[in-house]
This record gives sequence, structure tokens and C-alpha cells, in this order.
Amino acid sequence: MRKSAVKETVIRKESRNIEGNIYDYSLIMNESNKVASYKLPLYSIQIEMTDSEGKKTHAITRDLFADVGKALVFFKRLVDNLATPLNLPYIIEDDLQ
Repeated sequence: MRKSAVKETVIRKESRNIEGNIYDYSLIMNESNKVASYKLPLYSIQIEMTDSEGKKTHAITRDLFADVGKALVFFKRLVDNLATPLNLPYIIEDDLQ
């Protein structure tokens, strides 16, 4: 069996239940064994939403931050403003320009 090149660790998880919709937010630290980013922690954010009927949607940003402080601030803002999987790419586009 081949060993995975990336080790993922969830370092922060938040959940919100608003009007029957469940929002799950995860901040994930990725460490790669690849030469280009060897042991450099990179941070991803995942949002999963389950509506009141049980339908699930999700979005993930991969390796968006290399600085844990910036990743935590961005993650908190997503949670506080109840970001959805659908609007995550637009938030990133507007915020990181």
C-alpha cells in the first residue's frame, strides 16, 4: 500500500444550527511529503450545510493559507457571518484580492 503524500488534521471545528439548517465548518491543516511543500503546513477550510430536509452541500478551499493566524481570522469570519458552501468561492474572491 502506498502512503498518503498529505497528512490532514482538523484543527478547528464549529457548527451552527439556524432555522433547521446545520452549518459545519472545519479548518484543516495539511502537511505534505512532496518536495515543493515538504512539511510546510498549509490550511484549508471546508463548509458543509445540511438543510431541514436532509439535503447536503459542501465546499472546500485547499491550501488557501500558509499562515495559521490568517487562516484562523478568516475561519472565524466565515463562521460568524454564517457563510454557505455556495458563497465560499465568492467570499474568497472578494476578500483575497
